Formats: sequence, structure tokens, C-alpha cells
Amino acid sequence: MKILGTIDILVMILYFVILLYIGYKIMRDKKGEGEAESFLAADRNMNLLQTTASTAATDLGGGFSIAMGGLGFTLGISGSWLIAVSGLSAVFSSFLLVPKVKKWADKTKGLTIGDLFTQRFDEKTGLIAALLIGVSWFAFVGGQIIAAGKLVAATMGFDLTTAIILAGAVVLAYTVMGGLKAVIITDVFQMVILFVGIIFIMVPIGLVKVGGWSGMVEQFSASAETANLLNWGAVGWKTAIGWFLSIFPVWFISIAAFQRIVAARDEGTATKGIFLTGIPIEWPLFAIGTTLVGMFARMLMPGLADAELATPNMILTLLPVGISGIVVAAYIAAVMSTADSCLMGPVAIFVNDVYKKLINPEANDRQLVKVGRYATLVLGVLAIYLAYSVPSILSIVLFAYTFGAAGLFFPMLGLLFWKRTTASGAFFSIILGGSAAIIWGPILKNPLGFSESYLGWIVSFLALVIVSLLTEHSVDEDIDTFFPDDPTFSNIIAK
Repeated sequence: MKILGTIDILVMILYFVILLYIGYKIMRDKKGEGEAESFLAADRNMNLLQTTASTAATDLGGGFSIAMGGLGFTLGISGSWLIAVSGLSAVFSSFLLVPKVKKWADKTKGLTIGDLFTQRFDEKTGLIAALLIGVSWFAFVGGQIIAAGKLVAATMGFDLTTAIILAGAVVLAYTVMGGLKAVIITDVFQMVILFVGIIFIMVPIGLVKVGGWSGMVEQFSASAETANLLNWGAVGWKTAIGWFLSIFPVWFISIAAFQRIVAARDEGTATKGIFLTGIPIEWPLFAIGTTLVGMFARMLMPGLADAELATPNMILTLLPVGISGIVVAAYIAAVMSTADSCLMGPVAIFVNDVYKKLINPEANDRQLVKVGRYATLVLGVLAIYLAYSVPSILSIVLFAYTFGAAGLFFPMLGLLFWKRTTASGAFFSIILGGSAAIIWGPILKNPLGFSESYLGWIVSFLALVIVSLLTEHSVDEDIDTFFPDDPTFSNIIAK
């Protein structure tokens, strides 16, 4: 199979060098006081461009960009609804979630979802929320590294194991050095490369090669096997609902989104950044663009054995020397921009919710950053191993989304919008919802063809409502911070 030429590889090496330099420069410049805020919260002063680009680049990582090519190859244009659901979630969260969380973060200097749940409920609920979302997003890192490995292996001629290790090592290097600030600044650079590579280079050249939309209609319509590839409603209803239940909650519980809200300069910046990520970036630009790449591959190389290799094969087949390196760099940018952010989420949770709260409450900035770097390295190595062990991008990405959503979506809504939610209700909703998803999916293998998200949502919702109605608020709960419009509420609870 054709692989990248020397010029393309040099372009990619330059790209990697720039990323590593950014991480090194931030590590060198940010020493002493405020170092922990830079490493874990990016100094809380990110502007609109940084917030939007970093949020979008993180969500549109390799787990989506490469996997969406596979969906375009197998399902056609209806596969684009997968990212459309994410875009819808981003828009809703920009109005419903962002204002409350940003006000809380600025007031309390909170860092993580664990901090949020601890303040609203109690330490036990905060810890279990932090652990669940940390494990979920740790699995997501593995999905990104798989995507990077498949891309590097297909385009540079490495075996998959070597490619996974190489891709993971670069992500680890600049994240260990610069923390969240390095992640956000590199995301801006990566988003530009990703946008140009896919929307302005890959899709237009692909359309020319296949004869435009009319050429696709003519070829796909000629066969019963491919006719549905042009049908926006071809995805089955069970699959569509499963996607919605797995993905719509993500923006309400996403570590990456939460970190961008915390790091944004102010509430308006955070709100606009996440809204713009949903529309127009996720939908329609990337949803349709990445799906079209897979459809081009279905026309030009219908016998492709692994649908998730549609995108790298299209890069090698369609693009001229030099341009191929830029577009491969764009897709690697997609992978890295998500992998680094999803890695920083569990790191922040470990440093803030485990080390600082349970192990060393008196830790100074230098100690926190040191522990953060060690945690980044250890969790990164484990994520690389996970990527090696589970070779399917889409399966691990959807499981990570589902597991987190099943346990945390309704407790998060209760925390923000239902005063009657108690610490016990939130705690059992997290435990039972997440457990139900694991039992129904990985253990029972989705009986009746329904996704684990179905059962997870039902159990989590019922547990939240029933347990909250049967229990009373504890003295540890802080309700006035989240419902300041009703100053008598906490007094009623105290009685």
C-alpha cells in the first residue's frame, strides 16, 4: 500500500516539533506562584478564540474524525447525525449549563466536576462523581490513541503497535510539560490545521474526484446495496436513539467542556465558545465533511476491509505530495487535541479530588504540579496500553460516553435545576445508573438490541427521583450558591 513521501513526513515532523516547543515554552515560562493554576486551569483567562478552538478541537478529535469516515463508508450521509447530536448538546449546554457552572467556578475557584458535586452535595458524592467521570474520560483517551495509531500506521508504514506508542508519546510529552495551558494553546493551532485540512482541502478535492454530488447519486443509486448511503434517514431508529442517549448528555458532564468553562475569561466567553462549537462548527461543517470523506472512499475503494481506515486511505489516494502531509497532520491534530484534553481531565481529578483533598491538603503549587506531571505520565502510559488492547475506535468512544452519561447526566441536571435533589439521591443515581450501563452492555451484551444507555438512563433517573423524595437534605449541602433566588430554602431544610 502507498505510504507518505519524504516531503509529507517532513511536514508532519515540523508539526510535532511545534507542539513540543509550545509545551516546553509554557513549562519554562510558568514557574513558582500560579504554576498550579496554569497547569490545571490555564490561568482562567482564555479568550473567545482560544475557548472556541480548544473546545471544538477537543470534541472533534480522532475518535470522531476517523470513526466518522468509517460511518460514512458503511452508513452514508445518515452517519452525520452522530456529530449532529453532539452539536445540539453543545447548544443546549451553552444556555443551561455554562452560566451556572461559570458563576460557581469564578466564585469558589473550583476546578473539577468533583468540586462541583462536593460543594452542592457532600464529599462522598463528589468523590464518586469525580471517579466515574475520570474513568470514563480515561477510556476516551484510549480511543483517541487508537485513532492516531491507525492513521500513522496506514500512512507511514509502521505496524499498529509502534504507531500507537509513537502517537501516545507525543501527546504525553507536551501535556506533561505544559498542562492545560499547553493543551488549550496547542488546540488553537490544531483546530486551524484540522479545519483547513478537512473542510478546505480534503472535501473539495474528494468532490472533484467523484464527480460532485451528482456523481455520488448516480453511482450509489445504481446498486440496491448502496442506495441507502444517500438517505438521511437510513440509520435505524434503535441506533439513532442509542446515539442520542449516549451523546446528548456529554456536554453536560464533559471534563473537557468543564475545563474550558473554568478556564474561560468570563461567562460570556464560555457561553459563546461552546455555542459556536455546536453551530456551525460541529453541525454542519464537520458532521457532513467527515462523513463525506468516508462516502468518497466507498466510491473509490469499495472493497476496503476496515471501514475506519477509509480516511487515511483517502488521504493517500487523493492528495498530491506535500498536501498529504498537511491533511495527515490535520487528522493527527484532531486526535491529539482530544487525547490531551481527556488526559488532563483525569489528571486534574486525581490531583484535586484525590491527592489534595485526601492525601496532602497542605500541598503547595510546586507539589501539585509535580504530582500532576507524574499522574499525566502514569495515566498516559495506561491509556496507550488500553489503546493497544481495544482496537476499535468507535466502540471505546461510545462506551466512554455511555458510561459517563448513564451515571452523571441526571445527577448533574438535579444539581443545577432541581432543589429537591438530595446528596443520597445523587449518590445512588450515579452508582446505579453507571452500574446498569455496564451490566446491560459489556456483561449482558445489549439484550433485545438496545444500547446500554437505555437502561442506564432509566435507572439513573428513577434512582435520583425516588431516593431524593425519600430522603432529606444533609447539613453539608450548599443550596443557596446554586439557587440564590430562594433565600429561605436552606432555612427550611435546616429545620
